[in-house]
Amino acid sequence: MIGSSAARSRIKVCLISVIMAAFMANFVGLVSRLLTSHSQRSVLSHQSRTSKYKLPYPETPHLVLNEDAIRGRKVLIVGDVHGCLREMEELLQEAKSKFPDQEILPIFVGDLLSKGPFPVETLKKLQKIEHYAVRGNHDEAVLRQALSLKKEELHELPPKYSWVPNLSDDDIGYLRELPYTISITSLSVIIVHAGLVPGIPLTEQELTNMIIMRNLVKSPEGTLSAAELTNEGEAWASFWPGPDHVYFGHDARRKLQKHAHATGLDTGCVYGNQLTGAVVTKDSTELIQVKAKQVYKET
Repeated sequence: MIGSSAARSRIKVCLISVIMAAFMANFVGLVSRLLTSHSQRSVLSHQSRTSKYKLPYPETPHLVLNEDAIRGRKVLIVGDVHGCLREMEELLQEAKSKFPDQEILPIFVGDLLSKGPFPVETLKKLQKIEHYAVRGNHDEAVLRQALSLKKEELHELPPKYSWVPNLSDDDIGYLRELPYTISITSLSVIIVHAGLVPGIPLTEQELTNMIIMRNLVKSPEGTLSAAELTNEGEAWASFWPGPDHVYFGHDARRKLQKHAHATGLDTGCVYGNQLTGAVVTKDSTELIQVKAKQVYKET
């Protein structure tokens, strides 16, 4: 009887082991399928929002800065630099002089490069200071040329990008990871290069719209669609309902734009006008401007 009882116990143990093994196999398989499904959905989501030049998707397309990232510093949102290094340095110094007892955190609205005199030097300077930036259409265009050159040594660069071979791998990596938007939760602020379509979550905005749009066209049914040219529809910022205030660039022809819930900071420094920055707090916005040293590019 004792032997028989021991045998039955061994059989029970074996059966339980088999059942547990089968359960674990099914559980692991289910988790794997869920993870794969989520990964595929993420990839599909990224692919459905391809950029103008179908560039690699940045690791963080929509960056959120919380209070730990801001650390009590004055936020200075800077308009389109376009390689105007001297004016950028002067603007940063002007902000420090205005607020000598506080640290400044610069955040750039994109179009850091192209058109101006010091594109490579500007990029290297930025990587030496703590800052944030979103990508602009010109940054994407430069990245496209840089990646094409790395892929094919004999890639023929357009004359206006003759300086691109001087970019290092670090420079290209920097451009590649520029997000499309930056949100500052404590200030209720969004930074984007060109614009946003109201009523669409950031994660569903078309990537290309965020770097090229200037206007919105309203259909007879009331639907809003983005337009790059200013002769179609009206300035997109005039439609933006808030509550988050959007700071943007890209639209130098309209110069400084002040709308109820959006501010345009591209004041055409590269065209001989000004480089503009906005010092933003919870309660106020203070503009700082420096004059361009010269006309670098005709409009």
